[in-house]
Order: sequence, then C-alpha cells, then structure tokens
Amino acid sequence: MDLKDLKEKIGEYRELIIILTTAVAIGFFFYQYIYLKNAAEIQRLDSQAQTIAADINKVSAEAQATQQTAQRLKDAMGRLKEMEEKFMITQSKLPSERQLSSILKGLVGGEAKRGIKFTSLKPLPLEQKGEYFKLPFQITMQGRFQAFGEYLERIEDMPRIITVENFRLDAKEESLPLLSIQLFMNTYVLGGQ
Repeated sequence: MDLKDLKEKIGEYRELIIILTTAVAIGFFFYQYIYLKNAAEIQRLDSQAQTIAADINKVSAEAQATQQTAQRLKDAMGRLKEMEEKFMITQSKLPSERQLSSILKGLVGGEAKRGIKFTSLKPLPLEQKGEYFKLPFQITMQGRFQAFGEYLERIEDMPRIITVENFRLDAKEESLPLLSIQLFMNTYVLGGQ
C-alpha cells in the first residue's frame, strides 16, 4: 500500500473519522467540563446531606430527651397535685384552736392550787390515726408525790381519751420535798369535717 492508496482509503473513511474525532472531542468535553464538575458538586452535596442527617439525628435525640423530661415533669406535677390535695384534706381535719385550747386547759388548768407547778408543756409532732389525731405532749412539772397521784386521777377522769405513755420522777436535794416530774402523754381528737 502506498500513500495514494492510503489517501483514498482515508477519503472513504473521512466522514467516519470526522464523526469519530467529533464524538471523542464531545466525549472529552462532556467528561472534562460537565461530568467532573457535576461529580465534585455531587460529592459536596452528598457531604452536606450527611452533615444534615447527623444534625437531624442530634436534634431528634434532643427532642426525645426533652419529651422524656417533659413527661417526668408532668408526672411530678401530678404527684405534687395529689400531695397538695391530701395536705388540704389533712389540714381541714386538724383539730381547731378551740379544741387545742380546751385540751391544754384540761391538762394544766387550776393545778397550781392543787400543789402542781408546771415548768414546761411541749407539744410533740401530731400523728394521724385514721379519723383521729394523736396529740402527744411532754410536760415537765414539780409537785409532791401525792399531788402528782391526784393529778393522774384527774387526767383519768377527764371525758377526753388521754394516755400516759411514760413518766419520770426525780427527787433533787435542793427542792425536797418537791419532785421533778417529766410526763409523756397523748390525747386523741376527732379530725374536723
């Protein structure tokens, strides 16, 4: 084959060569300027999508934690409301000042004339016992043994339920013949309605 034959052969395939060269040029142009540019954009968008997905997961976890906290707060508020209602019911059942005054008057009223001297009367914490309230007292007094026995008899004869839990008698040299007496007693009252 010589050059002339080659030129003829090229001439026959000239259109095909131009089409192939144009196709290669278009393919190169598409790859270089469109595909590579869009591939970088796709990678950037994919990276942003992953970041956004991580942010969404973080916000979702925070929202779930907030919902759990809100539920715990709602539960605590419900328990607080129940406790307030119980407190109000209990408060309405507590003995009135008049009842307490009557009790104290019955325990210490007029005893000085009978030889008992009260040095302290300390109410202890109130206890609810069903419909009743137990009012414990610690009383410190001085008196003769016989006067103390008469005091216990008067307490026993009172129309109110009073129990003597414990007592302590001390005879001190400086206050003879008086005894120092510490008395623990309870009285019961019906709660208010």
